[in-house]
Amino acid sequence: MQPEHVRTLRLNRNESQTEFWGRFGVNQRTASRIERGQPIPPAIAILVRLYLDGVIGDADLERAQRRFKIALGATLNKASITEARASAP
Repeated sequence: MQPEHVRTLRLNRNESQTEFWGRFGVNQRTASRIERGQPIPPAIAILVRLYLDGVIGDADLERAQRRFKIALGATLNKASITEARASAP
C-alpha cells in the first residue's frame, strides 16, 4: 500500500488526516509522515486494507479502541496497586 495512494483515497473521502487516520489509532503528526512517504507500520497497513475493503467498519474499530482502553486501564490499575503495596510500611 503506497502512502500517496492512501492520501488520494483520504482526500476522495473528503476527510482530514485526523479523521481518517484517527480511526486506526494514528495521530495527525504520524499521519502526515506516512503520507509524505514514511512506511506504514504493518499492523496499521492491515487495518487500513481491511477497512478500505469493507471487511471491518467504523463500529469495529471503535469497539477495538474501547477494549484496548479498558485493557490498558486494567493494566495501569494493577501496576498502581503493586506500587502502593511495595511502598506500604
